[in-house]
Amino acid sequence: MQLVTSEPWRGLKVQNAFHDLTPQSFWRLADDSRIAEEYRIDSNLRYLRTAPLIALKKIFVQYRFFTIYYIADLALLVSKMPFGTLRSCLAEFLSEELGDGDPGMAHPQLYDDFLVSLGVANETLSKGNEKCLASLETIQNSLLQRPWAYGVGLRGMGGECLCQIYLSAMYEHFMLNPHIQERKADLAWKFWDIHTGEVDMVHRARTRNAISQLILKDPDTMVELAGGYLESKAAWDLFWQAIFAAARME
Repeated sequence: MQLVTSEPWRGLKVQNAFHDLTPQSFWRLADDSRIAEEYRIDSNLRYLRTAPLIALKKIFVQYRFFTIYYIADLALLVSKMPFGTLRSCLAEFLSEELGDGDPGMAHPQLYDDFLVSLGVANETLSKGNEKCLASLETIQNSLLQRPWAYGVGLRGMGGECLCQIYLSAMYEHFMLNPHIQERKADLAWKFWDIHTGEVDMVHRARTRNAISQLILKDPDTMVELAGGYLESKAAWDLFWQAIFAAARME
């Protein structure tokens, strides 16, 4: 399965080789266990075990921009989709991201609560890494320009599925850091309880099941789904590479 791209995360196109995708080969492309193992041994994530507190803060603060963009992207995706199980499922997740009507429980707010409890200064919360913000903008542009099924790959599989796997691995690593252990009783854990616990695991399972139903009903969507997912995976990995590179340099 070959991709053509002129930039690391831009212009990814699914090649003709994808025309013979089957449901089985499609899910091998996004195999959860393979991706979980990839992140379990990732050198950047393992760095979280020993990173100094100042580096941890710089790494953590950049993810807050993903949480903000993700809500806008999910709203855009839901607006483009046809009625059905998958649309209703993602709309439900969007409501939860926004706190189900309670702004204090919106996930970006819960994440900021964690950052502040770790000692991140309020004035640094709005300082985004330019490379990271550019990747988020590129994903949003793809979401706007490409068909809705491509968007499901970008923000359904790439958000609800891929993100949950990465955050779980991230949590396992940084929980071993002595700076976190010293402060864990005083940290605001609600965001991580949601994203590494049963709630997000259920989201991931429901998303995959709804996508499986979509594929059975309309196999032609697999090409767009696969393309969106591959762009999302490439952008996600480069997003984190930029975060860790900046934190280690300073």
